[in-house]
Amino acid sequence: MVWPAHDGERLDVACAALAGLARRRARILISEGRVWVNGAPVRVLSRPLHAGDVVDVIERGEPLAAPAPLPAPLPLLHEDTWLIAVDKPAGLASQRRREPAPGELAAAELLALQLALRDGARQQLALFHRLDRITSGVMVFPRHHQASASLAATWREGRAEKRYLAVVRGDPGARPVVVERAIGRDPHSPGRVRADRRGDPATTRVARLALARGLALVEARPLTGRTHQVRVHLAELGCPVAGDTLYGGGHDVPRPYLHAWRLALPHPRDRRRLDLIAPLPADMAAFLQAHGLSVDSLAASGPAR
Repeated sequence: MVWPAHDGERLDVACAALAGLARRRARILISEGRVWVNGAPVRVLSRPLHAGDVVDVIERGEPLAAPAPLPAPLPLLHEDTWLIAVDKPAGLASQRRREPAPGELAAAELLALQLALRDGARQQLALFHRLDRITSGVMVFPRHHQASASLAATWREGRAEKRYLAVVRGDPGARPVVVERAIGRDPHSPGRVRADRRGDPATTRVARLALARGLALVEARPLTGRTHQVRVHLAELGCPVAGDTLYGGGHDVPRPYLHAWRLALPHPRDRRRLDLIAPLPADMAAFLQAHGLSVDSLAASGPAR
């Protein structure tokens, strides 16, 4: 299977590297029709490969290198011919970074390899919906152009109903609040944004679900889709996500607990309602229990509307 590090390489070069063969031997095997790509023989040495392509070598006694093992697969929340939804863990980037660490995979890359390994051929995926690296939870991938266009319209028209759970410092109050603060890039800190009246309009509804020991469990429902919107608006309330050092959340929790809990949207094919739910990560559930932020309170927030 072709990893991102070999994306764009010639078939003979990648085949030699992946199978542990000499380049000359790889070329012979290709010319004999004994190298298959995505279930079909390919005899063109210069054929470029793409991440997620499945390369099979029909060996006749050649000692081949074992394929590199994949990290733990992403849990699938929903799959059909139009879209796939996964439960992204915290710490995993949504898309490939400009300078990734050796062997580092982003969610989009991991899912592509995961599906290729399962199905025996590269699957079509588009990167459409992104979550911050620190954020866990529901992430959606369209499987073709028509699905991408339909989902883009859903996001643009505000019909994707997103709900996040976050552990924050302080108390946003017993009554739900609406934060309406425009968001723009912070010119003094690359990668950071800030509340800025000259920025893009942004609105988030915040409701407290539990309160204990200076921390609160809140549900945040962004009505717009700006970069870092939930994190910035919670900080604007004086309740930054605990552990979110970029926006004043401090250092004394194991990690920032920000979870994209639910996503409801019209299905891109027939517009029927699709309600996607990602269960709480085990470490977040344990943290809530240990700090008196009852997980039972999640039931009180009811279904997405």
